[in-house]
Amino acid sequence: MSGAEAPGPSFPLESGNIKRNLVGRCGFYCGACEIHRAFKDSPRLRIELAGKYNCQPGEVRCEGCHALHLGGWSRSDGWGTSCTILECHHDHGLQFCFQCPDERPCTRWSVMSRRCRKRGMSLRANLDMLRKGRAEEWLAEMDRKWRCQQCGRPIIASPEHEHCHWCGAYQL
Repeated sequence: MSGAEAPGPSFPLESGNIKRNLVGRCGFYCGACEIHRAFKDSPRLRIELAGKYNCQPGEVRCEGCHALHLGGWSRSDGWGTSCTILECHHDHGLQFCFQCPDERPCTRWSVMSRRCRKRGMSLRANLDMLRKGRAEEWLAEMDRKWRCQQCGRPIIASPEHEHCHWCGAYQL
């Protein structure tokens, strides 16, 4: 993303901290991912996403980017194996997109960034916080931001999910 920046420290969170898995390598907050939320929250949503992704509901599962192993993709076959960003990281020995030596963002990141901006998530700002070693602060901020304004439960950051999958309330 910016070759002038140092790659940054290794991942700053304790390995036992489950929230570590929710730090997206591209700057996305995995706690607001439709696949992660379906896996954690909703059999109905898993069925819906299985239709969208042409798979079985049991295959709709993800613990977050850092639960996936770059060398073997994941602990079992399934989600993550088709993530082009994870594939790029694996091929180039990166942990985060901010470590990329290219001056300009790649197409795959740019497409995802535009999609996320439609829902109010700035991947660039998120990566900047992570690059600065402020992952704990960032995780707390994302956890607060991506909760339903009505029921307080975690919501999905996707233009297709304007309503809380828990209570149905419209989300700004």
